[in-house]
Amino acid sequence: MRLPITYSNIVNTLLLLFPIGILILKGFGDFVLLSLAILGLYTAISEKKSPFKIKELKLFSWITTVYFLVMLFSILYADGWSAEFHHLGRKLHFLLAPLIALAIFQIDLPLKKLLLSIKTGLIIAGIVVITQFLLGLVRPSSVINANIFGDIVVAMLFLSIVQVFSEKPKERVVTFIAILAGISAILLSANRGSWMSFLILSIIYISLIYKPFLKNNSKRQLFLVLFFSIMFGFINTQTNVGKRINDTVANVQKWYSGGGSPTSVGLRMEMWKAGLSVSKQSLWFGYGYKNANKVVSEYASNNKDRIKVFTHLHNEYITNLLSAGVVGLLSLLSLLFAPLRVFIKKLSNKNTYTYSFMGILLCIGYVTFGFTHVAFGDKYVNAFYVLFMSFLLPRTIKNNDTS
Repeated sequence: MRLPITYSNIVNTLLLLFPIGILILKGFGDFVLLSLAILGLYTAISEKKSPFKIKELKLFSWITTVYFLVMLFSILYADGWSAEFHHLGRKLHFLLAPLIALAIFQIDLPLKKLLLSIKTGLIIAGIVVITQFLLGLVRPSSVINANIFGDIVVAMLFLSIVQVFSEKPKERVVTFIAILAGISAILLSANRGSWMSFLILSIIYISLIYKPFLKNNSKRQLFLVLFFSIMFGFINTQTNVGKRINDTVANVQKWYSGGGSPTSVGLRMEMWKAGLSVSKQSLWFGYGYKNANKVVSEYASNNKDRIKVFTHLHNEYITNLLSAGVVGLLSLLSLLFAPLRVFIKKLSNKNTYTYSFMGILLCIGYVTFGFTHVAFGDKYVNAFYVLFMSFLLPRTIKNNDTS
């Protein structure tokens, strides 16, 4: 059955608006994903299609659904039917993910249009953040948390440059402006975790493009060396960056020595240490989603009251281990590494190379986000992952031509 043109136009419009609106409009990402889920449900009913039976959608549908069900089970296991189930609202993206993937799978959207949309989103976000900074905000981040904002901008920045060597001169101008806007937004939001992710993804990006684009092209090699040298040189000139890095080192040393007033880094270290220690007492199923901080605060040596008010442990892996045990941690890792395995395997396929390239950057980006903050603990990062994975993974699996 051929889908109506109106359906395709609506889905395409929602996809193209998502990168533009997610960072500057509260609730916009949720609106887009809910709309896509409804369209996916329409497709499932009208065409009698199940995302769990379609080859290209099976993997994504199962890993997202299982992850949601594990989080649901962790609540029931820990608190029974009296649990506060409303906390699962932030995980609904994963329950709806199969329908979202089905809606997106039905349409054909040129990748260049999506990349242009990402670049436009970066430019607008950069303008918003620079404006907020000039107005006096210490850590400008549009309308969302500075840490989440920085992570999403990092992901968008690297996704936007996957085709830079095959772009036309005019397209490269837009790409260059988007890069400058993105870097400005990352620096001004002052999220140290995002800076670390940016550095790791820079290394991954260079390693992935070296053989196909740089190996025998000295001009491109020189351009890339100069570009990254200027970029990192600019970053190093920013006193805020240097101060934050020096503060991190000093705060880690202070925590190890056990002296001084509590710092954000010290609190993280204390949560991680206590979290790993207490995880052994409920190893397989954890203490229930959203109970991690409550449990850790009881076992922490210091700053119990401050730790208790957080909603996560500033490390996605330890948070999931405490929340849902080893089962929860494995379900989290499946979201990151099951798609990554597919993308790496398909990287040699010329027909799916760009999708695989973007998928690798997305997966590794989320792996790094989880080191010091959250990978799937906030509705913005959840929405971003679900939408882009819904687009990239099925298109990577679809083409089996390995030529």
